[in-house]
Amino acid sequence: MRPLIRLAAVVLAPATLLLPACAALAATCSVSPQDLTLGQYDPLSTSSLNAVTNIVVTCDVTTAFVITLGPGNGTYLSRKMIGGSQTLTYNLFQDSSHNIVWGDGTNGSSSLSWSAVSKAFQVYAHAPGAQVLLKPGLYTDTISVTVTY
Repeated sequence: MRPLIRLAAVVLAPATLLLPACAALAATCSVSPQDLTLGQYDPLSTSSLNAVTNIVVTCDVTTAFVITLGPGNGTYLSRKMIGGSQTLTYNLFQDSSHNIVWGDGTNGSSSLSWSAVSKAFQVYAHAPGAQVLLKPGLYTDTISVTVTY
């Protein structure tokens, strides 16, 4: 048995429907990503490093938007912080259990959709332990944050 779908239509004569012209208001939004620091990494330790930061999106009216993060120096599967000629592997996640890779929706990553006037979104960083070939130094990466609305 197939379910039935019933459609209804209302036809109005043009003279009976008078609506005032309204200008559509365009939303204005800003994004404020906070810096993230993993701290001191010990390559001989099997313990991983974890850190949390925020991305704050603020709009002038309630607005639906999508937040995407770029891959930085690596890929969505494995982001890389670079220190000289070496790389520290890490990744960014939408959840504290490190299951949802935050990206642009491609290659196993997920974007984040929301609707709000203002909201802070947590970004969870995770660097696996025992990356034994790393030398002391400063390792960095730059991630682009895009808000589409």
